[in-house]
Amino acid sequence: MDGDRRRLAVGVAVGLLLILSGVVPHPVFASPYETSEPAPYLHQAIPEDDDRYDRFVELYGFDTANPTPVGALSPTGQDVVERTLASERDGDWHQYTLSVCRPTMLICDSVREPPSDFRYGEGEPEEVFRLIEVDGEQYLFQTGVQPDAGSEPAEFGEAPISTFIWLFGLLPFGAIVIASHVISQKTGGRRVPHGLTAMGAGLFVAGVAVPYLVVLTGISYAELAVPLLVGVVSLTLVALGGLVWQTVQYANSTDS
Repeated sequence: MDGDRRRLAVGVAVGLLLILSGVVPHPVFASPYETSEPAPYLHQAIPEDDDRYDRFVELYGFDTANPTPVGALSPTGQDVVERTLASERDGDWHQYTLSVCRPTMLICDSVREPPSDFRYGEGEPEEVFRLIEVDGEQYLFQTGVQPDAGSEPAEFGEAPISTFIWLFGLLPFGAIVIASHVISQKTGGRRVPHGLTAMGAGLFVAGVAVPYLVVLTGISYAELAVPLLVGVVSLTLVALGGLVWQTVQYANSTDS
C-alpha cells in the first residue's frame, strides 16, 4: 500500500470510529455508570417512628412482625442499607443512589451489579418496598416505583449529554475527516486532512479516557459533561472551517 492509500485508510478509519462512537458498547465521552433503566438505583428509607412509615404499612398491609434482618442481605445489600441510613434525610426519607459501573468498564470504583435483594424499576408494592431491621429498629425501604407511578418515556431533550456530544460533535467530525480525505485525493493537499485526522484521533482517545478519569479521580461526570459538550462542538466547528477552506481551494483550482 503506497503512502497516499495508507493515509486515506487511516483517515477513513478515524472518521468511522468517530461516526460509530455513539453506538459502540464502551462509553465515549460518557458516564462510566449505568444511566438507562432501571438506573438511577435510588434507595429511600424511613424509620418506624415516622408517621409516613405507619401510613405505608397500613396502606399496603405489610407484616411488621417479620422484617428482614440486615444481616440476611447480601454484602452489597448490607452496604447499601448502611449508606442509605448514614445519609442526611431529604424531607422524610434517607436517600442514597448506588452507582453501577457499565459492563465494558475495565476499572470500576463501585459495583458492577446492583444488589439482588431489592427490586428496581417498576414493581408491585411488596416488591419495591421492604421492611428491614437494623440494630433492633425497623425501616421501610423503597427501591422502585409502582406501575401506575412509573416514569414517562424519555424525551429527546432528556438524553444523556454524551448523546449530544456524539450527535453534534463526533458524528459530524467523523464525516468531515472522511470528506477532507476524499477532497485531498483530488487536490493532493495533505495539510488539512492530516490535521483533521490527528484532531479526530485525539478526540476519540480523549473520549475513551473520560469515563476512566471519572472513576480514577472521583471527579463528578455531571461537572464535566457540559464543558465536554462545548469543547467537542467547538473543535467540530474548527474542523468544519478547515473543510470549507479546503473545498474553496479545490473549487478555485478547478475554475482556473
